[in-house]
Amino acid sequence: MKKFLIVLLALVLLTGCTNKNTQMHLTEKECETNWAICLVFSDKSYQYSFKKKIKVAILDSGIDGNLPELKGILKKSYNAINPNEKIIDSYGHGTAIAGTIAAKPNKYTIQGISQSVHLYDVKVLNDKGGGKIEDVVDGIEWSIKNNVDIINLSFGFQKDNKTLREAILKATSHGIIIVAAAGNNLGLYTDYPAKYEEVISISSISKKLKVDPFAGKGKVDYVAPGVNIPVLTTDENKVSYVDGTSFSTAIATGIIANILEQSEHTLSLTDIKEKLNKISLDLGEKGKDTAYGNGLIQLQNNQ
Repeated sequence: MKKFLIVLLALVLLTGCTNKNTQMHLTEKECETNWAICLVFSDKSYQYSFKKKIKVAILDSGIDGNLPELKGILKKSYNAINPNEKIIDSYGHGTAIAGTIAAKPNKYTIQGISQSVHLYDVKVLNDKGGGKIEDVVDGIEWSIKNNVDIINLSFGFQKDNKTLREAILKATSHGIIIVAAAGNNLGLYTDYPAKYEEVISISSISKKLKVDPFAGKGKVDYVAPGVNIPVLTTDENKVSYVDGTSFSTAIATGIIANILEQSEHTLSLTDIKEKLNKISLDLGEKGKDTAYGNGLIQLQNNQ
């Protein structure tokens, strides 16, 4: 996870949702400010159905639920590091991930990819961004008990771990979709748990549709924007421009939440992958490869 470059944005930007209830339209100005959202929504618009709320657990450094863009979205919290302590996101990473997935339309044009989610805040990373396997496993167990639909893991570990593997298998056996970052390791390998077959592994690309040279390679399922991405911070009047597979993973989670929300039926991991394969733009070598996986995930209306 790379350090945030904090910059002030002009406060004159308008929201991307002309009708906050159903329809999103993105302007050219908004696409200049946030290229990632306009690449993901290839029609520059999207029809939200709001049929149901998708429960997304964000295992990270915590979420600042007091931000206006996140109020009412955060439904439940659990501090896996210190269960008796209130969650404070001093690191800021979890808040950035939450905003990327689900922020309400706002003046910064950093609205979340999905507008139909309830967030479950699970603190497993400390104030320096570090984490222990046992806390992550505890967070996964808590997510299972709370019947979430998706677990977002915008971090990873270099080495395999039996306990982590078992927790992942338990979660997927309950029908939970797990989305994890391939890692920022100069393309040397894919982090765990993204490397597990049961997990959807996400790497990152730039505006020029080139894989980030820092991004992990190997077991990559899909790519999403992950370079120079504007995100919310714990400072109400600032945003950060950030890089890394953490943020491409959050974008992918938002897309998957939209797919689940649009579906009339319960979707399995196999179902989700089939749908993602259909809407992905092939990049790099023809077919699936170790850098771009099955390609760039994009959403069009009625998908």
